[in-house]
Amino acid sequence: MKDVADILALWERVEKERDSAVLATVVRTQGSSYRLPGARLLLTRTGQRAGAVSGGCLEDDLVKKAWWLTQTGPVVRRYDTTPDGELVTSGYGLGCNGIIHVLLERVTPESPSVLPLLREVSLERRSIMIRHRHPQDGSELFIETLTPPVRLLVFGAGDDAVPVSELARFLGWQVLVLDGRAHYARQEKFPAADAVLVRRPGELAAQAHIDPWTAAVIMTHSYSQDLEILRELANQSLIYLGVLGPRKRTAQLLSEAGLDSEQLGAYVHSPMGLDIGAEGAHEVALSVMAEIQASINARSGGSLRERSGSIHSRESEPQDERAWAGSIVCA
Repeated sequence: MKDVADILALWERVEKERDSAVLATVVRTQGSSYRLPGARLLLTRTGQRAGAVSGGCLEDDLVKKAWWLTQTGPVVRRYDTTPDGELVTSGYGLGCNGIIHVLLERVTPESPSVLPLLREVSLERRSIMIRHRHPQDGSELFIETLTPPVRLLVFGAGDDAVPVSELARFLGWQVLVLDGRAHYARQEKFPAADAVLVRRPGELAAQAHIDPWTAAVIMTHSYSQDLEILRELANQSLIYLGVLGPRKRTAQLLSEAGLDSEQLGAYVHSPMGLDIGAEGAHEVALSVMAEIQASINARSGGSLRERSGSIHSRESEPQDERAWAGSIVCA
């Protein structure tokens, strides 16, 4: 998500200067790779770059060669990082043990490739499916679904909500902080948030604009506010709903709200966050952000060393699969 935001910010500068850039997109991988198809890197003529197609191993080569490689049009460049591949003796020192195919395109304000779609998805908050074809032979490379950035609703504007908003912004998420107390809900206290609002009971839909890519955390430290918020969120389609505080308190909230504690209890993350022994607001924020990320990707949040399969494969279907039916665009 952050890569997309960074790429769009850099592209906006390129557009204003009426200049050109090179867009690199991972379109196919074989074996192990640091990034999956859909990972992007934008390179400007002056050496500025945003995004990434590897852990930093391939970027230097692309900075040196992307411009002349795209002089006559788009091209797919192949990087072989296997033990017998051509990069072993080239000084890369790569350890991915895979093959990465990168599509390179010269982009201009008149021919921006997929960049306007990335912007459209972010602004209009709808998914779009793109079918990529080989620029030389027209064969299909891969199909990707672009989805909007996560929108995080932070209910509660206490001091411990500040690092939550900061970490969410660092990840490239949209952040909305809501609190019923005007002296808490102040924009200057949350410079990382897109908006800080005084929550109006019963008007959540109008204020929060909940969609299939929205997550929410309840951390007001106010029992009465938490009760109202839970009632309002109970029928919303969220990719994550977390409640700060002990399990017993949340069970009492659900019961008093007249909600099915067994049915909703399995959906609500409480106590929210992964079990990392967090102490203090910043560590708790890290724990919560990690759990939200795991939920979005249908992961359990365990240690990778305990995982038997590929580190990139999903354990189950994503919770927001219902929203992945966007329009199809050929590129």
